[in-house]
Formats: sequence, structure tokens, C-alpha cells
Amino acid sequence: MFNRRAGKIIGIIYCALFIPICLLLNSCSSDKVEPVKNDVISSDSIPSQESLNSTVTFSDSGKVKAVLKAGRIRVYSKFNYTLIDENPSVDFYKAGVYSSTLTGKRGKIYDLTRDVEVIDSVKMVSTDSTVLNADKLYWVNKTQKVKSDGFVHIQTKTEDIRGTGFEADQSLKNYKIYKVSGQVEK
Repeated sequence: MFNRRAGKIIGIIYCALFIPICLLLNSCSSDKVEPVKNDVISSDSIPSQESLNSTVTFSDSGKVKAVLKAGRIRVYSKFNYTLIDENPSVDFYKAGVYSSTLTGKRGKIYDLTRDVEVIDSVKMVSTDSTVLNADKLYWVNKTQKVKSDGFVHIQTKTEDIRGTGFEADQSLKNYKIYKVSGQVEK
């Protein structure tokens, strides 16, 4: 009786081990499986820093010069520039007092000079309600002025001027349009 029982146990153990081993060996094949190939991403295209929904304050000697807000900021340290997008806005200050706001869809900060370029649906509004619209606008940190080589449209309480080429202080009080193409006095 012992031999019969032992034979059944050995048969069960044999089946329990042999069948899974056979299944495993049978599932292996000589076909080589290649890993999925991804497009190679250059390390230059990856920012060294990235920030979402951020506010950056630019100051000099403890005085606020500008406050930047953006949905996304990407710093490319290797190239000394920062890309800003998702509707950035920059509030400008003169002697610590708010003077104007610059908005657009995207832009670039040149890290060495701290100059700012804003592109696409650019709008600048000053405290006296002067409104400037342009496709592209530069804020030059050294001179604290804004300028554009392209088409601009500026509206004040008394004027409505269009032209190409523009330079102004960041409060839009003193401005020049180089090629005036239309002017209407209100």
C-alpha cells in the first residue's frame, strides 16, 4: 500500500514539475525580438531647467525692474537663453513704481543681457491707458526701452497711429514711430 501511495505522489509531483517546464521550453523560440527604437533626442533640445506657472522678479540694487509671469519657462544654460510661453506677461517698474504691462503668446529672454523678446499677439498697456500692439517687441534691459522693427499700432487718449519701426520708454510716454503709415487724432 505504501508503494502504491508513493507512486501516486511521485506521479503528481512529476506532472506538476514536468508540464510547466515543457510549456516554458516550448514558448522560447529562436526569433530575435528587437527593442522599440525611439527617435534620438539631442541633449541640446532638453532644457537645463523647466518651470510651470512661474513668477520671476528682475531687480537691481533692491529695486524691482520687472516681474515676469509665464505658464512655462525653459532655461537653456548652454545657449544663454530662456524660452517663455503659455501667455507670458511682464510688469515693468520705474524707480519701484509700476509703469506698464507687456503680454504676448511666447517669448525669449537673453540671459547675458536680460533683454526680453515677446512674439505673437504682443500688447503693451501703460498706466495712462496707452495701448501698443505689435507682432514682435523687444525690451532692452540696459536702456529700459521697448522697440520693434515690424508693424506697430499705438493708441493714446488723443492719437491712433500705425507704422513700421518703433522705440519708446517702457511707460510708453515718449515714443518714436519711424515709418508712420496712418495717423488719426481723436
